[in-house]
Amino acid sequence: MIDKILSVERKAKMILRYGIAFYFIYFGLINLWGALSSNGNILMGSIVMLLGLCIGSLILTHFKQPKLGAIGAGLAAVFFLIVVAILAFMEIRDGFSLQMIFLRVIKDLLLAIACMVLCGESLKEMVREKITKPFPVR
Repeated sequence: MIDKILSVERKAKMILRYGIAFYFIYFGLINLWGALSSNGNILMGSIVMLLGLCIGSLILTHFKQPKLGAIGAGLAAVFFLIVVAILAFMEIRDGFSLQMIFLRVIKDLLLAIACMVLCGESLKEMVREKITKPFPVR
């Protein structure tokens, strides 16, 4: 019974990790596409695309190097918190409906919490690897 519960937890965290990583990759590509199609700031679109690709790929490296996975998940959480602050300020300034602002803030806060869970999972994996090594490295 416990093995099945742990299996479900492991699969759910893997789905969450892939979902957040693909969200960042999609976000980066959409920003670049928007900058190219609207003759906008291509440099800024490229920077955001690279940032999204880097964070997404760092999150996926958890399976080979948990330290990089923790860094990627931490960057993703900080990114979502910055997005919450900037977008909420801009939408309040522009007079958007408070219900829409609230929904966007809640969505980004939940994504930040999910990224913190992934960061904790990577840190837990780092500790597990260090404990289970046959010979300590000095």
